This record gives sequence, C-alpha cells and structure tokens, in this order.
Amino acid sequence: MQHPEWFSTWFDSPYYHILYNDRDHDEAREFIQNILLKFKVKAQAQILDLACGKGRHSMFLHQLGFQVTGLDLSPQSIAHAKLYSDQGLNFEVGDMRHWRNLNHFDYILNLFTSFGYFDTDEENVQVLQSVAGNLKSDGYLVLDYLNAFKTIKNLNRTEVKRVEDIDFVISREVKNGFIVKSIRFYDHEIEYFFQEKVKVLYLNDFERFATLAGLRIVYCYGNYHLDGFQLESSDRLIMIMAKE
Repeated sequence: MQHPEWFSTWFDSPYYHILYNDRDHDEAREFIQNILLKFKVKAQAQILDLACGKGRHSMFLHQLGFQVTGLDLSPQSIAHAKLYSDQGLNFEVGDMRHWRNLNHFDYILNLFTSFGYFDTDEENVQVLQSVAGNLKSDGYLVLDYLNAFKTIKNLNRTEVKRVEDIDFVISREVKNGFIVKSIRFYDHEIEYFFQEKVKVLYLNDFERFATLAGLRIVYCYGNYHLDGFQLESSDRLIMIMAKE
C-alpha cells in the first residue's frame, strides 16, 4: 500500500493553518511589490501563483490589477480560496509536477519555500519542466527558497509553540538530504504527528535542474528586499528564471 505524500495530508489539515497563522503577510506583500517594481510587470499580466495555499497572495496580486490563477494540491485550501474567485482570479486543484496550461503565463511565482518537497531530483525537475511549458516565451519564474547553508548552520533543533491552546512540540534535523521538521501535539486528548521535509538544495542544484528543464537563472537575490545573494549570510535564495 502506497502511503500518501506528507504534504498532501499536512497542508490539507486544519492544524497546518493553526500552527502558521502568525506568518508575516505584510512582509510577503512587500516582497511581491518589490518583484513587480523590479521587473516592471505590466497591468493585466497573466500570473500563476504556484502552491497558492488559501490564495491570500493571489488575491493581493488580483487587487493590483493582474490576471491571476492560483494552483494548489490541497482541496481544502482551494475550496476556501474559491470563495473569493472573481473575474480574472481563478483557483484550481493541481499537482505542480503535472499541471499544463501551455505558454499561458507571463510570470509564475513559487513563493515561501514551496519547492523541494519531493523525494527525487527527477520530480523537482518535473516541476520546472511544467513551469517551462506553462510560461510564455518571454516569461519568468520567481522561485523563493530557503538558503540551505544558513538554515542548517542555525537550525533550531527543538521548540514548543503554543497556538490556540495547543502545544506544538517541534523538532528539526537534517536527514537523508532533507531538512525534516517533526510536529507532535495533542488536541482533545488525541495525539497527532506530522512531518515536513524540504530537500537540501543549493544554487548549483537549481542551476542543474534549470538546465534540464530548459530554463536558466538570470537573477539571484538573498532576501525580500532583493539584495544580492550571499551564501553565508542571506536568509533566502530567490531565483529569477527565464526560458532558454
């Protein structure tokens, strides 16, 4: 019997949204605006928010005048996002490895470490191949990833985070090429356990993946202010990719 992939259950769980309800959405909006200004994105551009979750960033982009599609694997998240569908704002359930809307998008955004979930490099390349097929010839992918070097160096091994009267006991380790976050907690005397796994990927890995997918990295930034990437000090690895 094949077990479900961790992200298909965890991201569809209400506890995922409880645990991460304190994410900095102002910072996210500032980052998106910095990208839009940097690349002078034209009004009415077609944008795909890849791994959109409940669609918060898709809605923000649409408010700014863009034509936006949000795609996510979680039926629960997309059901929520569809409550806010509008002309020029659509949401779909889909797997980023296999989704096709050929040559349709000016920009594809994959934000806040929504990559590297899969077990094999081949699957990560499949994601980028799908992106390449969905981008217009002059389109761009914005891929926002963690800086694995700094993340591992400063790994917070254990913590307890209390949210809505639930004590989430979180542990982190690097195992078999993944940064693994284990999350254990009780709710109404029932014990729950989930894991998140993100592949340890560096810039040279993304360069290799991009080449195999028919993409190339044209810009690389190290934070949401779009300063240059520095391996030892940057918080993020933000790559802008174009089609070959």
